[in-house]
Amino acid sequence: MDKQFRWGLVASTSALALMLSAAPMAWHSTAAFAASATAQSESHSTAGGGVTDSSSHSTAGGDAGASASADGGASGHTVDADGNTADSSATTHAGTDGSDVGGGDSTTDANVDSNGIATADGFLIGFGIGESAGAATASTTRDDGNTTATAGVNGTAAGDGFALGHAVGFGNSFVSSDGTSAGADVSVQGSTLALTAGGGTMTGTVNVKSVGAGVSTGTDGAASASSSASIDLSGTSTGDGQASTIGQMEASAAGTVDTTTRTASAGVLARGDVTADSEGAGSSASANGLGDAAAEAGIDGNTAAGSAAANPTVDVSTP
Repeated sequence: MDKQFRWGLVASTSALALMLSAAPMAWHSTAAFAASATAQSESHSTAGGGVTDSSSHSTAGGDAGASASADGGASGHTVDADGNTADSSATTHAGTDGSDVGGGDSTTDANVDSNGIATADGFLIGFGIGESAGAATASTTRDDGNTTATAGVNGTAAGDGFALGHAVGFGNSFVSSDGTSAGADVSVQGSTLALTAGGGTMTGTVNVKSVGAGVSTGTDGAASASSSASIDLSGTSTGDGQASTIGQMEASAAGTVDTTTRTASAGVLARGDVTADSEGAGSSASANGLGDAAAEAGIDGNTAAGSAAANPTVDVSTP
């Protein structure tokens, strides 16, 4: 074997040894960098006594080259001793494409309390460079059907998106009557908030309606009163938008007769108050309220009547 060949063989062998010794290190580094993925889902629901709560939570994580997803859902339905009903449901999804952690939360509750006030509430939040989506809905109906409240949020965030949702509903109806008077009072509120970023969408809605009517029970003169109020709110956002709506309605009516002075009186009130806010590309917010009130009273040949109506409406959008 000549000297030139021996030097070439030594050089080749050394190069091969160097490659083999380096290869395991390179493989070990790559494997450690891409070997992580996590997914978790948790849901819970309770129902009873006219109250129901549902929640769903998902988390997903992964390092570069790993992906994970988690999904969950829960729902509840209840009817109390008076016949009031409440429903709640929550769903959530979280996923990541290996870029970063993604997560989602969705909670909701619905109830009718001892005063007959129906309330619906929903909440959703999502985050992460991955994706998150979820929905929360709540609805309540009073046993007499005079008050219904529904609140819902639905959101999706993808890419580096973020989604936040909140919706609240509220309703009330109070009717009174005796031998000389009748009254009907309702009160409706609302509130919705929607926020999203990146490539996400977000929607929040609130719908509440309450009615009441009363008639006097006496035989000397007569009085009647009726009132109704409703609110319809919607907030939608896309991209990095923002949407928020507030509401409030009030309708009140009363009729009275005085059996001593032989007089009749009627009084009514219908209010409004509604707000909408929109910010960012593609966001929109709308609010619509409606209130009506009427009352009548009469004794002998004396009569009194009154009526009132209010309809505040607003619609805001960002192109």
